[in-house]
Amino acid sequence: MKLQNKDLKQKMNNKNNISFLQVAHFPNDDRVWFHQADTLMNKGYDVSVISTRTNHSDLESVFCFDDTRMPKKLVSQKVSDILANIKPNIIICDNPLAVYFVSKYRKKHQKDVKVIIDITEWYPSKKNLVNLNFLSRIVKKTILHCMNIYSGFIVDGFIFGEYHKAKMFKRFFKRKPFVDLPYYPDLKYIDKGKTKLDFSTWKVLYSGSLTNEKGFDNVIKAMQNCANENQCYNFELNIISNDIPDENQKSEIEKMPNNIVLKFHKFLPFKEFCKKIANYDLFFDLRIKDKENNKCLPIKLFYYIACGRPVIFSNLDAISLQVPEINEMGNLINPNDYEKVSKIIADYIADNDKYYKHSAAAMQYSVEKYNWSNISDNFLNFIENECH
Repeated sequence: MKLQNKDLKQKMNNKNNISFLQVAHFPNDDRVWFHQADTLMNKGYDVSVISTRTNHSDLESVFCFDDTRMPKKLVSQKVSDILANIKPNIIICDNPLAVYFVSKYRKKHQKDVKVIIDITEWYPSKKNLVNLNFLSRIVKKTILHCMNIYSGFIVDGFIFGEYHKAKMFKRFFKRKPFVDLPYYPDLKYIDKGKTKLDFSTWKVLYSGSLTNEKGFDNVIKAMQNCANENQCYNFELNIISNDIPDENQKSEIEKMPNNIVLKFHKFLPFKEFCKKIANYDLFFDLRIKDKENNKCLPIKLFYYIACGRPVIFSNLDAISLQVPEINEMGNLINPNDYEKVSKIIADYIADNDKYYKHSAAAMQYSVEKYNWSNISDNFLNFIENECH
């Protein structure tokens, strides 16, 4: 998208002109577009989003291009050209590479621009190191770690999504301003669903990649076990993913008893996803508890509890730490303990009051604590301080 010259001039003269630079996320990323950018625009800020993940977007004030197979020098130049036209007062970056591009732009074009980094991912992450031999992994991990530290020196402030990912930056950059901004949803996007459920068929949801690491294999085996042990009830396992099961997963799916039906759904746009998930009775996320997953707070958790439904999640340290009331609105379990999953669901079947109690607690905590409205002013105050 190209802004008209008049619009560009207005942006350049506006001290409340903010750009998001997304090199790891699409322009319609829910954290940015539907929460941070939306909040800023509602307060009168001029907001633009730059993304290097796609060539096209129908959203307003979005500049995007696909950097696939593009040399980093050329990506940096294209980003710099866009920023030079917009001349934002603040640039919010989504990872260290974005900070690097902005540092080149700031040095050449706009020395007074403020730069903020939103820390939501591990960097380096295990996904950055796949398919590399031992030596290559060490080299790349060292380079990425140095970029992480470099970004901390360059930026003027931090936005932190969760506790563990913030620790290093808070330790090394104590004097730099920051705001803690967890992944809470804006409840205006969430449908509450039915207050009374039809327990003749239990509708369970898994959403995400169909990988063993993300826990899809565990969900299949857990539901297989659950349906076998509760033959008097019907189950519907709904799967929202663009992936296709591999051969081993297909083999396990074929072993499902007759009282369980699998339904596959493609990923939906953000607003449609938020409305659709209210149709389900129970939410699963049984990702493997490895070192990285254990310290990562799943974003979907807050969307699930906002629907007022119980959850069954892997017993990750990040959840226990940042959602201490979790046992009042669901269950944290060993993701390989399929018998435990069966028992949890059997307890809900035998005691509907327990189900409704967990549902009510999920709704209560979502309304009182885990929602965007409760933290959006913190974000705005942080941005206002950075603007001036």
